[in-house]
Amino acid sequence: MNKQILRTKYLDRLKSVRDTDSVKIITGVRRCGKTTLMEQFIDVLRADGIRESDIIYMNFEIVENQFPSYKEFHTEISKKLGEGHKYIFLDEPQYVPNWEIAVNSIRVEYDCDIYVTGSNAFLLFSDLSTLLTGRTFDIYMMPFSFKEFLEANPPDGTYAGLEKRYDQYARMGSMPMINTDMEQTIVREAVLGLISRIITRDIAPRAEIRDMDAMYRILMYMMSNIGKITNPTSIARELGMSHEKLVSSYLKLLERAYILCGVPRYDISGKKLLKTNEKYYVIDPGMRAALLGYERKDLGRVLENIVYLELIRRGYDVTTGYTNGKEADFVAVKGSDIRYYQVTLTLMGTSEREFGNLKSIRDNYPKTVITADHITTDGEDGIKEQNYLDFLLEEW
Repeated sequence: MNKQILRTKYLDRLKSVRDTDSVKIITGVRRCGKTTLMEQFIDVLRADGIRESDIIYMNFEIVENQFPSYKEFHTEISKKLGEGHKYIFLDEPQYVPNWEIAVNSIRVEYDCDIYVTGSNAFLLFSDLSTLLTGRTFDIYMMPFSFKEFLEANPPDGTYAGLEKRYDQYARMGSMPMINTDMEQTIVREAVLGLISRIITRDIAPRAEIRDMDAMYRILMYMMSNIGKITNPTSIARELGMSHEKLVSSYLKLLERAYILCGVPRYDISGKKLLKTNEKYYVIDPGMRAALLGYERKDLGRVLENIVYLELIRRGYDVTTGYTNGKEADFVAVKGSDIRYYQVTLTLMGTSEREFGNLKSIRDNYPKTVITADHITTDGEDGIKEQNYLDFLLEEW
C-alpha cells in the first residue's frame, strides 16, 4: 500500500487517544492496512519531535520476535525500555502464548503508550479484556472505502471513469495491496492466497477445526448467498451436513476472522432484534469474485454488500429491517440518527417493490433507495432515490 494514502479517519482516532492510559487495539481482516496505519502514526510522532529511541516497534510475524512464551517476550521488550515516556507498537503479538500477561505487566511497570494490532476478533476475546477491563480502546479497521480506492487509483475525471473504477473495485476488491494496474489473474491469486492464510493462520490455530473441507464448503456457500436471509439449520440442510452446530461454530469463526459479517434482523414495529435468520456479507467484494467469479447477474447483491460495508465505515450499527411482512435491506442507527436503505441495481420494473418496502415503515426517519440508475431525486412519499456513486462519494 502506498504510504501516501493516509487513512485519516483512523489516524484521527489514534491521535485522539494518544498518551491516554488505555491500550489501543487495532483489529481488522488481515492485509487491510493495520501495519501501515501504525507506520503512519509513527510518522506523526516523529513529526512531533518524538525521538527514535522512544519508539519501539515489534512485528511478531518475523522469526526474531517469535518468542516461546510471554516471559521471554517481556524480558526482550524490557531491554528496550528505560527512563522516559515510550511509545510501544506491537504488531500481531497474539502468536506469543499468553502475550496479554506481558502487555499488562509492561503497562503497569513502565511509563508507556501501547498500541496493538491483531488480524482477528480473538484478540478482543482474549484474557486481555479481563486483565485490562476498562483500559482498552478498540479501533476496527476495514479495507479501502471506494473513496480511498479512488485516491489510490485516480480515475480520468469523467463519469465513465468513475463507473470503470467502481467496476474494478467490485471485481478486484478493496484490499490496499491491490491496484488497478495488476492483471486480474494476479489479483485472484493474491486474494485466494490471503483467504488461505486467514484460515490457516487466524482461524485454525485458535479452533479445533475437525473438517477443513466443511469450512471451505460453508465459506463458498455463504459467498454464493450474500445478502440472503439464512440460518445454520438451512445451511446444513443445503450442504448435506448433519450438524447445524458445526455450521454455527464455523460461521462464528469466519466472522471473528473478519471474512464474514453477520447482520441480524430487526423488528421495526416491535423494536426488537429477532433471534433467528441473519444475512451475511463479505468484508471485501474481491474475495467473493476470487472464489466465485464476477458475473453480471450478481451485480445487485455485490452493490448491496458494498453499501453495507460503507454504512459500517460511517459508524452505523446495521440490521435488516422487518415490518408488516416486508423487508428493508438496512436499518442504520448511530445514536439518534436512524436511516432506512433499500438497494437495487435498477428501479426499472422493481420500483413498486423497493418503494413499497420502505413505505411500510410508519415513521419519519430518512428513507433512501440506492440504485445504479443515473438519478438522485426525492421520489415517492419523500423517499429519496440516490445514485450509488453519489452515495459512496458523499461526505460524512
